[in-house]
Amino acid sequence: MSSRKIELLPFYCPFEEMVNPELDAIEKICVDWVDRFHLYQDEGQRNRLIATKAAEVYSRALPRAEPERVADVAKWLYWGFATDDMVYDNGPVSISTADFLPIVARLARITDEPQASFEFELPHSDALRDLTVAITRRATPTQRIDWRNTARAWFYGMAWDSANGEKGRPPSLNDYLMMRMHTGGLASWATTLAIADGFELTARDADSGPVRALLESWSTLALIINDLMSYAKETQRGDTSSNIISVIASENCCSPQDAVPQAYAILDRISGAFLRLRGRLLPDADEDLCRLIKGMENTWRAILDWGFTTPRYTRSEPNAEPYQTFPGWTDEPHDSSPDPLPYQSISWWWKEASA
Repeated sequence: MSSRKIELLPFYCPFEEMVNPELDAIEKICVDWVDRFHLYQDEGQRNRLIATKAAEVYSRALPRAEPERVADVAKWLYWGFATDDMVYDNGPVSISTADFLPIVARLARITDEPQASFEFELPHSDALRDLTVAITRRATPTQRIDWRNTARAWFYGMAWDSANGEKGRPPSLNDYLMMRMHTGGLASWATTLAIADGFELTARDADSGPVRALLESWSTLALIINDLMSYAKETQRGDTSSNIISVIASENCCSPQDAVPQAYAILDRISGAFLRLRGRLLPDADEDLCRLIKGMENTWRAILDWGFTTPRYTRSEPNAEPYQTFPGWTDEPHDSSPDPLPYQSISWWWKEASA
């Protein structure tokens, strides 16, 4: 086994695979948009970006939504991948907070107000303006506020992680679990699910402890899955962003391979908290909350079905040795304990799950 690979364990997911029947049309809209705004520097970058099939993961998460609405929000993921590779994961800016912060401040301003412009425009800024208009044109006033706040939270999370890269060491596991939902932008994903699928939570639901715990635990479990599937790619490319494997290995002074069982235990315990929160909320949930929960279920499964087939996480070139292969499914979680994890930044989720 390559030192850059880790031997993964089978994944647990209790939800069935779903996909939007208009996937091909959704992907074509997105690829045409990628070409219109040239989210690449050369043909090789174009091919790699299109090969991510980012439209597929949104199409799996939104199997019944209108194709145009799915495409509008899927553009956010294409833009995010292009920007990750150019700014966040690689290069000198990714490990210089003083250089990184002015960049993300401008990007956040564009998601606040697409009409804003600057003397020095960053690459892909016009694409960000266009997708912000496309996403928010179908949104309610509350959803537009959510979009601005959650997009800003993603940029804030990236800046926090850039500071870790500049220090040259991972954050503590407690801090990592606190921030993973922001470094991966899953709060904005939840907002785009609501916009694309045409539902809106009441303010009472959105602000309730169980729903906030549901959103946070779902965001974190989805991104831990992403950590596990992308670790080999990140190490081979020398990405500077944090990953749960490197965080555990640093905290426990162990090898990346020895960190794998603990990563799965954390994933499964958080997944269990999410499922108990879901079970607590569903009996009294209105239609909009039910649709949010369904979108979360679909997303959990979608990340697995898509992530181990997209070349972004499986191989660098068509005929290259795979970064990572799918290890299969398990019918039971590796750790089914209902006890809270011993990390104080997130332990309140379990209190809400057992209330």
